[in-house]
Amino acid sequence: MDPPNVLWFAGTYAIAAASYALLNALPKSQSSLWIFLAALALLLVYSAASHGLLRNGWWVPGGLAAALAVAMVPAVGVGFLRLIDVWSSDMPFTNFNGCAVAVAITTALAGLIAYWLTRFSFLFFTVVTAILVTAEFLAVAGDSSASSDDRAGAALLTGGLVVIAGVFLDTFGRRRDAFWFHALGWLSVAAGLVFFVVEPGRDSARGWIPMLIGGTLLVIVSGPIRRATWAVYGVLGYYASLLHYMITGLNERRWTFAVALFAVGLSVFVFGMLLHRYGKTWADRFVRRPPPGVTPV
Repeated sequence: MDPPNVLWFAGTYAIAAASYALLNALPKSQSSLWIFLAALALLLVYSAASHGLLRNGWWVPGGLAAALAVAMVPAVGVGFLRLIDVWSSDMPFTNFNGCAVAVAITTALAGLIAYWLTRFSFLFFTVVTAILVTAEFLAVAGDSSASSDDRAGAALLTGGLVVIAGVFLDTFGRRRDAFWFHALGWLSVAAGLVFFVVEPGRDSARGWIPMLIGGTLLVIVSGPIRRATWAVYGVLGYYASLLHYMITGLNERRWTFAVALFAVGLSVFVFGMLLHRYGKTWADRFVRRPPPGVTPV
């Protein structure tokens, strides 16, 4: 989080937004052709920029240029499918759209190829995002009457699998690469639980109870595994669910509500102190250490 990196990443987001704004501003006549050609040109320009920057030792800017190239893959795919007149206009989140699934999978594969060429971990942001989007597209496959529960379930299942992939990367010492698997995987799980909470006409306990249990476990485990992303989502789930039950079970205008709020905040604060003092000790119990005299590889 130093100034150059802040500017590089902010500039990348701005360039990606400008790229799609440019595609949206293209003439409507023959729009499929123009979108395909413009998106392909941008992809090639960003790829060439990435290659040139990496060759000259600019690893982060070169990796971000590669991420921009991957970000153009959906536009190239959609433009090409429209150009050959096979693109389906069905909304992929409500009706199965095989073309949209193909574009999402292609984007994930492009991100993996870009990572293999650059070893720039931020590219897993595009890979994991594409995987989660693909899962939502597939949630309605083969069932025109797929419910919102199906999509929420897909978010929970896919998010959980993505987190497990991140844990495996951690196990092999790929902590930087695993970050986006944890951050986006838990975001997907949280989105699924929030849907169960806010869905009208259903029992909100389906979301609040797993959120409370999961949040508490995440807070406890975050210290031993040394993952701040787990702590962030854990605190949010723990606090939000307890706050919900306090609001529904206590009078917000009475002192008992304030005392309960103090107790919840104090519990988070004190457990943070325990993690700081004993987190490394707890972690060592789960880490296999080489026997004396053996140098770890």
